[in-house]
Amino acid sequence: MKKASALIIISLLLIFSHSNEGLAGGIPLTTNDVLTAAINSNNSPLDVLSNDNSGISNDNFKEVVAVCAIGTSDLDCTNNSYTDGIGTVSVNGSGNDNNVLFASNHNQTHTFEFKYLMQNSANNQSAGTVNLTLTYFEVNSLNDGAENGCDASDCTLREAMTAAENDNQASLINFKRDMNGTIALNNGLVVNSNDLTVVGTGADKITLSGNDLFRVLSIPTGTERFSLSGLTIANGQTPNQGNGGGILIESALETRLENIRVINNVAENNGGGIFTDNAGLVLINSEISNNTANNQGGGIGVSGGFGSDVTIENTTISNNQATDAATSGLEINTTFGQTTTLRFITVAFNQGFNGVDSSIDGTGNIIIDASVFEPGLAITNNNNVTNNSIFQSLADGSIFGDNNLTELGSVLNQSLVEINDSGLYGHKFGTGDLPYNHVDDMFGTASCGNQVTTDQFGTPRPIDQSCDAGAYEYIFIDVIFQAGFE
Repeated sequence: MKKASALIIISLLLIFSHSNEGLAGGIPLTTNDVLTAAINSNNSPLDVLSNDNSGISNDNFKEVVAVCAIGTSDLDCTNNSYTDGIGTVSVNGSGNDNNVLFASNHNQTHTFEFKYLMQNSANNQSAGTVNLTLTYFEVNSLNDGAENGCDASDCTLREAMTAAENDNQASLINFKRDMNGTIALNNGLVVNSNDLTVVGTGADKITLSGNDLFRVLSIPTGTERFSLSGLTIANGQTPNQGNGGGILIESALETRLENIRVINNVAENNGGGIFTDNAGLVLINSEISNNTANNQGGGIGVSGGFGSDVTIENTTISNNQATDAATSGLEINTTFGQTTTLRFITVAFNQGFNGVDSSIDGTGNIIIDASVFEPGLAITNNNNVTNNSIFQSLADGSIFGDNNLTELGSVLNQSLVEINDSGLYGHKFGTGDLPYNHVDDMFGTASCGNQVTTDQFGTPRPIDQSCDAGAYEYIFIDVIFQAGFE
C-alpha cells in the first residue's frame, strides 16, 4: 500500500451526537469527549481526550471502542476498524491501553468521514462523528536552502516544518520513500508547532547533521506534542556552555523519540546526545552512542520537573563520554512529582570510572526494570523500584526490588554492532550470558510480551520462555539456512 506523503495538514469538524451524562456509574460522558485534532497517517497514535491523557486513571476511563460509517446506528457500530477505500481508522487495544490509529493510501487531498463510539467504565456509550480534510506535501529534497515554500517540485524539511508552523493544525511530515542521504543543516532546526510528527525513512537512510557547528534540533517551551522517528541526529555542537548537543528539550509537554540514532554530538555543558529540562519525554527503540558532554550526561542528561515524566525503553546508550566521567552514559536528576521509567535499556561501555558510568539522583520516583548497566550505576535516589535488572557494579546507593544481579564480571559483548539490518546498533550476548531469559514477570512492570512486544531492533519478545534483560532479545539464527546451501 502506498503511504501518504510528507506533511499532512488536518482540519477537523467534530460533531457530538447524544450524551449519556445522566447515567449512573463511572465517569459520565460529556460533549468534551471528542477526538482532538491529531489524526495523522503512517499509523501514528490519534489523541483522544480521556484516552490516558486526561488525568483519569484506573477504572474511571473513557475510551473509543468502535468506529464505523456515518449513518450506522449505535447498535450496529461494533467494528474496530473502518475504511472508505482511501482512509482507514482503527482501534488498537482496549481499556486504558487502547490507541486510535489512522492511515491513508492516497497522495491527494481527500475528505474522510467516520463515526465513533465512546464508552466509560460503567459501559455507558455516546457517539460522535468526524469530518477531516487532508492536504499532502512531501519532503523530497536533501537541501536546506531558503524557505520558498513546500510543493511537489521542491520541499525541504525546513520548508515543511515552516508550513506546519503556519498551518496551526496537527501536522505530519513524511519523507519521499526512496530518499537516502544527509541533510547538512545551515543552522539548527527549531520546533515551533504545537502538534507535529516527523517520520523519516529509517535511521540508516536519513541523517540530520549539525556539521559540528550547532545543535541539530531544539524543542522549546510551549511545544505541546512533538514526535520524531526514523532518522539519525548527528554532528551537533553547542557553543557557549549549551546543553543538548544533538537534541535539546526545554519545558515541552510531550516529546516522543522512536527508532532514531543520536550519534557523534557534543555539548559544551550537559547532555551530549540529548538533554531534557523540565519536559516530558518518551524515548523508545533507539540508539544513543559516541556523544560527548564537557560536563555530565555524555549520552543523555535529564533534569527533572514536577509532572514532567520521562520514559526510556528498548534503548542502547553506549560509548559516550563526559568530562565528569562518572556520568558519561546517563545522568538523571529527578524532582518531586516526576516519575522516570527505565525499561529494557542497555547502558554500557561509556567511559566511566570507579566501576560506574551513570548516575541517578534527586527525589522523584524511579522505576528500573529489565535493564543492564555495564560497568554500573550510582543511585542516591531511594525512591526507586528496581526489578529484573543487571548491574556489573552498583555504587553510592541502594536498589529496592527483586530479581536483580549486582557485582558481576563482564555481561555483554563490547562490540557495538548493527542488529537485524535495522540501522540501529547494540550489544549482543548468547544463551550462556546473564541477560538471557533473566526477566521474571512475577516481579515489576516489565510487561514482557504484553506492553513490550519487541526489542530495540524489532525482534519479538519473548523468543524463549522469558524476556532477556536489556535492549536486545537473543534470537538463534541458523547460519546454514541464512547463507543458503551450495
